[in-house]
Amino acid sequence: MEPWDVTIVGGGVLGTSIAYWLAQQYEGRIAVLEKEVDVAAHTSRRNTGVVHRPFYLDPVGRKVFARCAQVAYGMWKAYAAARGLPWLEISTFEVALREEDQARLEKYRQWGLANGMREDELELLTSSDVRRYEPNVRCHGAIWSKTDTAVDYREFTQSVRDDAEAAGAKFLLGSEVASVDVAGDLLEVRLAAPEEERVYIDPRRKISVHVGRGREAHRTRFLINCAGGNSIDIAHRLGVGREYTDLHFRGEYWEIDPAHHYLSSRNLYTVPRHPELPFLDPHWIVRVDGRREIGPNAVPVSGPYTYRGFFDSPKELSSKLLEVPLRNKLRLLVNPDFVALAAEEGASSVSKRVMAKRAQEFLPSLRVQYLVRPGTAGVRASVVDRSGNFVKEAIELPGPHSYHITNYNSPGATGAPAFAAWTVQRLARAGHLDHLKAKVAKPGGLWDFEHITESIEAPAAS
Repeated sequence: MEPWDVTIVGGGVLGTSIAYWLAQQYEGRIAVLEKEVDVAAHTSRRNTGVVHRPFYLDPVGRKVFARCAQVAYGMWKAYAAARGLPWLEISTFEVALREEDQARLEKYRQWGLANGMREDELELLTSSDVRRYEPNVRCHGAIWSKTDTAVDYREFTQSVRDDAEAAGAKFLLGSEVASVDVAGDLLEVRLAAPEEERVYIDPRRKISVHVGRGREAHRTRFLINCAGGNSIDIAHRLGVGREYTDLHFRGEYWEIDPAHHYLSSRNLYTVPRHPELPFLDPHWIVRVDGRREIGPNAVPVSGPYTYRGFFDSPKELSSKLLEVPLRNKLRLLVNPDFVALAAEEGASSVSKRVMAKRAQEFLPSLRVQYLVRPGTAGVRASVVDRSGNFVKEAIELPGPHSYHITNYNSPGATGAPAFAAWTVQRLARAGHLDHLKAKVAKPGGLWDFEHITESIEAPAAS
């Protein structure tokens, strides 16, 4: 077979969005390799389901993520309206649990405005203001982000996949990458041998999709690695990013009894105690279908799909512990804050009472019996550098005939369609897409590529 012009590994919201923009902008053979039988099977749906406004993102230190979140809010809003997808403007209170956190709230307001939010979208609240709006919440004050929105990112991603396929991209489901090797001017991707042939009935298209059949090697002229929890492993196979390793943390939520949904009609977040560590302080989330959940913790686990327990197999655990570079993990393990907090997070996984107690800091009326069943659970892969520090920003690494995006974490789903457009533009400028032919008559779409990329790159407002 002819080699593919571009292959994207990973059918999450980012990989699917990149496929959309490539197919919109270029003629060529564009493929997405996705190990599951549909897109957005993992992190892209196992998250808070919030379109986050960028008030908590430093407009200098996290400029790209902040700009992408701001631009993508309007993109997703227009997309939801055009495609008939759920869009529920819940709003968010980020509350100060300590008096000293109130200065952070003022900084958040300044950041939000610097990132392009309007004055009427943000409001600083006193503790009495908070009680007036949400009588069950206790805090020293809050910032109110009025346009934070609840959505279903899986539905968004599935719809973007439809648009990408209509523009010419091909999604190869049930295709798990086993190895990647350089073969002259191409990359040769070997796919994992299937256990058996399966037929998946796609409920949206009412058609059957065959996955798990015998496959030849997948050859491609260029590869974009958006494999989420497996992205570092794939980069390492091509000799890229070997100064980094990653650790996986499962975030668990508990679903609240509907009889007690009245405790808050808005999302409740808290000013983080340890923003340098990947431990999210507990929050109360209103889902797009009306469910309420509290969480998450951040339980160290052995792999990107370990949704129960601490490891799926002893072999997987030993491989994660012994993978190189070892020194990154060893330096992290001498950090007393990390060790102490990891123990606390593990306790909240074992005990529902511990989880409830954490949320009682801002919702004292919450009772452990209100947590009726386990809710959403997702795994976040956090990259650790040579000094044993967690890397905050997404890491983008060029490799042989390839480009690798890893550590693409929160608010990754929020900003994905904008970040994807920006990525495609930079790849084009670097000459990585020269083997593709630009489309003269581009397919119709809701989003304007040039306007999006210009908005991300525009100078900061004075």
